[in-house]
Amino acid sequence: MQRQRDFQRLLRQGRRYRGRFLTLVFLSGSPSQPLRAAPIVSRKVGGAVVRNCLKRRFREILRLAPWREGTAGDLAVIAHRQAAQARFTDLEQELTLGLRHAGLLVGGE
Repeated sequence: MQRQRDFQRLLRQGRRYRGRFLTLVFLSGSPSQPLRAAPIVSRKVGGAVVRNCLKRRFREILRLAPWREGTAGDLAVIAHRQAAQARFTDLEQELTLGLRHAGLLVGGE
């Protein structure tokens, strides 16, 4: 996802899951389109090194997730300030819980 209007539509119309370290926003889309995911880390979280590290962590967690067949839509992972001090396993657990809550993973609702 790269267009500003796509982000605005996602944030305005998407379903939210708020956790301790992140907020997950999902908007389902056409099954013919692939899932588009975007990690969002603002400057409030930390400097460039911290922000880039968090984005890499989120991308890796999303890459390894057991996605449900036919998952399509837009997904934003918005980091909270506490995410900068969180361990990888804590971020993974919370993001996986949010994805299951949204019904995007195998074994979800």
